[in-house]
Amino acid sequence: MRVLRGRPGARTWEIGETDTPAPGPGELLVRVRTAGVNRADLLALGGGYPVPHAEQDGSFTAGMELAGEVVAAGPGVTGAPGRGPGDRVFASAPAAFAEYAVVDARRALPVPSGLSWSDAAALPVALETAHDALVTQAGFGPGGGAVLVLGGSTGVGQVAIRLAAALGASPVLATTTSAAKRAALVDAGATPLVGTDALRDLDDTVDVVLDLVGGDHLAAALPAVRIGGTIVQIGRLAGPAATLDLNTLSFRRLRLIGTTFSVRSADERAAVSAALVPVLPLVGDGRVRATVDRVVPLEDAPAAAEHLRSGAAVGKVVIEVSGA
Repeated sequence: MRVLRGRPGARTWEIGETDTPAPGPGELLVRVRTAGVNRADLLALGGGYPVPHAEQDGSFTAGMELAGEVVAAGPGVTGAPGRGPGDRVFASAPAAFAEYAVVDARRALPVPSGLSWSDAAALPVALETAHDALVTQAGFGPGGGAVLVLGGSTGVGQVAIRLAAALGASPVLATTTSAAKRAALVDAGATPLVGTDALRDLDDTVDVVLDLVGGDHLAAALPAVRIGGTIVQIGRLAGPAATLDLNTLSFRRLRLIGTTFSVRSADERAAVSAALVPVLPLVGDGRVRATVDRVVPLEDAPAAAEHLRSGAAVGKVVIEVSGA
C-alpha cells in the first residue's frame, strides 16, 4: 500500500510503499479515504512531537487522524456501531497517511449520515481537543457563560467555536492575528477580535478561555477572565513562553490548566473518544463541524504541508488518500 513517510529534520513527507497491516486484539483495519493534516504532523517532521511507532532510523508513517471504511476487526472487538466491516468511521490514529491504517476500536466513531469524507477526516483531532479542553478539563456545562477561543481560525479553533455555541456558551468570542481571517470567525459563530489589543475591552467578562496560541496571547487574555474562571492552555503557535501577571491570576482565583494528548496512555485517549458520543448528534445536524481549507491528493501532500506551515490556512487541510 502507499503511505506518506516522514523523518525528523525533513521538510515534508515522501510517498513510499509498505505492507498492509493486520489488526491486532481490540483493533480495526480501516481503508483510509481521507486524512486530516495537523500542526503536530509538522512538529513531528521537526522532531518536536513524539512518534512512538517510529523505526530505528527515525522514519515513520505520518498522520494522526482519518476517515474511512472498516475492512476487518481484530480479536476481541465488539459489535458496537461503527466497528463492523463496511462501516464508515472517523478516528484519531497513528500512521493515518496510508491507504490502510490500524485503529484502536475504542477510538473509532461512526461517521454521521451525510457527512462527507473530507469533513469527517477534519474532525477527530479538533473535536477531541476542543471537547476535552472545554468540557472535561474546564467543566463547561449548560449555562456555563462566555467562552473565548484564542486562535479561532485554526482547525481546532473553528470546531471549538461551534462546539461552545452548540453547548450553550454565550457569547462565544475568538481571536485572530489577521484581519483577513475575521470573516471565518463570524461564519463559525463567534464575535471576532483582531489582535491582542482587542482583548482589553473584555475585562472581567469571560468564564472559560481555550488558548490555542500561547505566548503573549495567553498573558493578554488573563484580565478578560472573571473571578473563578478557567484558562486551558492547548497550543503554542506563538511560542512556549509567556510572562504572566501573577497578581491577576491569584486575585481572581483563576484556574490555569495545561493539556496535551502526546503523553496520554491508550486508555486515556480512548476515554477522550468515548466522551464524544453524546455530542455526535451535534455533528450529525451540522451544528458542530470542521472548516476545511482545502482537499489535496496524496501526491500533493508536500504542498499541503507548506500551506499549513505558512499560516495562510483557515481551518483544516485534508489529504485524499484513496478515491472518495
